[in-house]
Amino acid sequence: MTSPDPEYIIYLDNAATTFPKPEVVYRAADEFYRRYGGNAGRGTNLLARKGTEQIAETRALLADWLGVPAPERVIFTPSATIALNHAILGADLRPGDVVYLTPFEHNSVLRPVEHLRRTVGVEVLEIPFYRQTYACDLDRLATLFHADPPALVCVTQASNVCGLMPPVREIARLAKAANSGVIVIVDGAQTAGLYPLDLQSGLIDALVFSGHKSLYGPYGVAGLVLASDWRPEPILFGGTGTVSESVTMPGEPPSAYEPGSHNTWAIAGLKAALEWLRQTGREAIVAHTMDLVGQLRDELVALPGVTVHASPTEMPWCGIVSFTIAGVRPQAIEAALGAKGIAVRAGLHCAPWAHRWLGTLESGGTVRASFSYTTTDSDLLGFVRYIEQLTEGRR
Repeated sequence: MTSPDPEYIIYLDNAATTFPKPEVVYRAADEFYRRYGGNAGRGTNLLARKGTEQIAETRALLADWLGVPAPERVIFTPSATIALNHAILGADLRPGDVVYLTPFEHNSVLRPVEHLRRTVGVEVLEIPFYRQTYACDLDRLATLFHADPPALVCVTQASNVCGLMPPVREIARLAKAANSGVIVIVDGAQTAGLYPLDLQSGLIDALVFSGHKSLYGPYGVAGLVLASDWRPEPILFGGTGTVSESVTMPGEPPSAYEPGSHNTWAIAGLKAALEWLRQTGREAIVAHTMDLVGQLRDELVALPGVTVHASPTEMPWCGIVSFTIAGVRPQAIEAALGAKGIAVRAGLHCAPWAHRWLGTLESGGTVRASFSYTTTDSDLLGFVRYIEQLTEGRR
């Protein structure tokens, strides 16, 4: 198979991973292995110390970018999926505890919760949203919380299917009012830091981030932010390079949740990405991607047979547009676009509840176009041109 040439690809799959990365990310990750690829926290040699410094500096940058009270509350994991498992399975839920989820959660939330439903006996309820407006029905949710107080609430900061951003603060406030001991977990994989959350008021207990998506870093680094005094039970155990005389895990974060060698290569790349983000500015990144989103929505809704799965009113949204073409399977659209050098994602996007809610589950899902700071106006125009060709003859 011939390798794709990035110069000739219109890449609109940034919800899966941002591409290309800033050049400084490539250089920093490469430099790590070439110059100081020691095992962080394992010894006092120069290379090990350099790796330890990289981790500490990246942790501090993340704490600043995300608005975390202290760097030690930032826990590194290999992926957002593993971070979500840490939080959900570490919540120590009991039979009969009620878990609330939005209909837009990823399988990285749905599957650990389903595991707890089958093995522990928790009850799972869905947070209500209006189908016409996509708004959360907060009045009905308050009634549900009063009738069945939540033990755990998981809410995505942005749907990876359609880009909708649920009202995280309002949902968390209602949950805490119904049960002060409720655990509120936010999946910020799509948006971490680009749309700041209040992580110092105690309304949110944990935020999950992904390094290779909206943070523009490499694969292999993500994490869990402990934003309150709540601490999940560890679900992974092993060497940490600290308290080695004990066969029990260290009691304090971050070591309590970081067994095994760190992926310092990825963390070095993430450090460079965070420095680039700070220099570029979140406002510039959001403004650029949302300008493209607005243009694409306007172009698509004007085409015959095309349905854009988005609110008809002004709602908080991120850089994702999901659509279908009547009578055409999403996978066929993805294949046709791929033949033209356009990268999108079709299907269910690991979020079956979202497609059930949208009404696209049985028809194979949607086509998702997702933008980043590196997406250009010419990318957008090229994409729209090919969609117009696919819909010709429908007027």
